[in-house]
Amino acid sequence: MAEVAAVATVVSVLGSAYYTQKTYAAEKKATKRANELANEQAAIEREAQKAALQETERKNRNLLAQQQSSYKAKLGASGLASQSGSGQVVLDAMKKETDMENKYQQTKTQYSLKSLNNQLKQTNNKNLLTLNNLRLQQQDSLLNSATTLGKMTAKS
Repeated sequence: MAEVAAVATVVSVLGSAYYTQKTYAAEKKATKRANELANEQAAIEREAQKAALQETERKNRNLLAQQQSSYKAKLGASGLASQSGSGQVVLDAMKKETDMENKYQQTKTQYSLKSLNNQLKQTNNKNLLTLNNLRLQQQDSLLNSATTLGKMTAKS
């Protein structure tokens, strides 16, 4: 009768070990896929932000060209050359304002990308921590199973 109980315990311990290992493998696979998806989403977001920045810069260049053309036309209509002192100062101010706007947009995009990268790192680290916790639980389960088996063997 004791042998049947020992065999049942061994089967139970081995089943528990197998189930724990299988669960860990599935969680590891799911965690790896979650990290891959997070990386893919971050790459898409980076590209979208870069495209938005490029579009904003393009619009700013077009707007600047329109404003400068309009101002030059007004100067020409009034008989002044755009290269004259006050005319050139206004044109330079328009250019400087556009450059400042572009610099602001670039800085804003850089901070946004840094934030995105930090979120991605946090997600990856959280997934790694979860995986490590599962690994520890697996080791604890195996240790408990081995302890149970050792106690059963000692009683026999």
